[in-house]
Amino acid sequence: MRLLDRKLADALHRIRHGSSSESIEQARQDEKQLLSELDRLMTRMRAIEGQLLQIQKGATRH
Repeated sequence: MRLLDRKLADALHRIRHGSSSESIEQARQDEKQLLSELDRLMTRMRAIEGQLLQIQKGATRH
């Protein structure tokens, strides 16, 4: 997640300070792809947290 955050920050920096329209467009594409990866990672993390909560609830009932 930290690596994705760093790559996303880099893409945003390149969008703001790009020297050519091609490099800015590439940075926008990178940002889009990185946001998709980050969303997928966050969804997985929430699913795992939900599973852990279910396991924890089951363990406290016994």
